[in-house]
Amino acid sequence: MKRYNLEFYVIRFDFNKRKVYNFNIFDNYYVYKYTVEHIKEFLDSKITYDELKEKIRIDIQCEEWSRYEYEISVGAPFEEDAEKLQKIDCYYQALPNLDLIVDMCIRKIKEDN
Repeated sequence: MKRYNLEFYVIRFDFNKRKVYNFNIFDNYYVYKYTVEHIKEFLDSKITYDELKEKIRIDIQCEEWSRYEYEISVGAPFEEDAEKLQKIDCYYQALPNLDLIVDMCIRKIKEDN
């Protein structure tokens, strides 16, 4: 399978190193694999743009939503009360940018073919 340079970064926490870092959502094997497959379906006119967008949304949600390794806690600076922190996952960060992600992936795959 040809490797495409798909990138969209969100914030993630490395529990082993105890550090926050930028994480490319396409470093998840399944998000990358299914995104490429769905875009190829779209480019072959087998699915519509709206269907493509929904499939990619579902793939990101299934892989990077509400899973401990994809969550960070966000709140006021120096907040010590865990009840006042909000859990944010990679899916939550990617969702408002879904149109941008889909358009960028279509463009990258078209360019690389």
